Amino acid sequence: MDINRLTAFAAGLALVAGLPAALSGQAPAGERIVPTNEVLISGYGTVGYGIRTQGEHENAFTSSISPIFLFQFQDRILFEAEFEFELQEGITETGLEYAQLDIIANDHLTFVGGKFLLPFAVFGERLHPTWINKFATSPPIYGHHVSSFGAEPLLPILSDVGVMARGAFTPGRFQVGVSVYTTQGPAIEGDPTVEVPELEFPASSSDENTDKMVGGRIDVGIRPWFEISVSGMNGDYDEDNVLDFTAWSVAGEFRMRNFELRGEYIQTRQEIETFTGFPTFVRDGFYAQLTYRWREWEPVLRWTQIFDSEIGGALEDEGAWQAGIGLDYWLNPSVAVMAAYEINREDGIEIDNDRLIAHIAFGF
Repeated sequence: MDINRLTAFAAGLALVAGLPAALSGQAPAGERIVPTNEVLISGYGTVGYGIRTQGEHENAFTSSISPIFLFQFQDRILFEAEFEFELQEGITETGLEYAQLDIIANDHLTFVGGKFLLPFAVFGERLHPTWINKFATSPPIYGHHVSSFGAEPLLPILSDVGVMARGAFTPGRFQVGVSVYTTQGPAIEGDPTVEVPELEFPASSSDENTDKMVGGRIDVGIRPWFEISVSGMNGDYDEDNVLDFTAWSVAGEFRMRNFELRGEYIQTRQEIETFTGFPTFVRDGFYAQLTYRWREWEPVLRWTQIFDSEIGGALEDEGAWQAGIGLDYWLNPSVAVMAAYEINREDGIEIDNDRLIAHIAFGF
């Protein structure tokens, strides 16, 4: 779509034109810029065990570590990257979660380029590290850490390659954040001839088509009591720039004393091609999570629902739900022992994949 190409071009112009003179390497006469060259290694990891309480009684130990490298080479320029190393069926899988350059234009505006976590909803960008996520698994609407469910997740933890601008403002008591981005967008994974092609966000240096995905998020809150976020994204996913993918989300977070309540609703809309036209494959779902902190202990309740999916208004797949109860014990502010039990049910199908998960999650 032409509007997406114009948006990407405008974002590139803004990235170049918005840099202050200090960032371009130019210094006032007689003044020499000395790079700071500060390096920091941070990250997080887990060691755990999961077991099915029904069905085939599958069980497995898990282990993973995700180091984060931070490199500051001027006061306003920062490079950050996260790598992931995880055992999967006896094989060490590696991945690049993100690798991005942050340019701080001023106190209210930052430009980002590279591969970054998309500011879509909240969990993927802010909460998915295992020691920050207070439940031992990710919500089943996302496909990520130890997630397992009757229905397919709505989205993966989203990251993509592109450019982004982020602004932060404080009108009165409120804190407002605005993020806009353009990236490579989704692509078809697997067989493109099936009725509903499976999509992926490959985050590659080459694009599936000439279209770019455009998205953004608005956050409004009064900290530390509450924050509301609304986000959306849109882009073509086929080689001919005909089939459209759209997703939007509403997320909320509320705190009172030792209680914390958060939740996210997501809807995805994927155009498909049939002999009779271009109907839309619609999926949606949500999760809600309640925690209460009492000294070192923190019980957690989580409910996840994926609703029936539709194509052109007709039922395609029945939905599923998950009820989860967990208990965390915090050894210190960044190390916790987490245990959780999940009850999984899929509408219309008898499944036996309830399970118990326990792990130690740590941040460093």
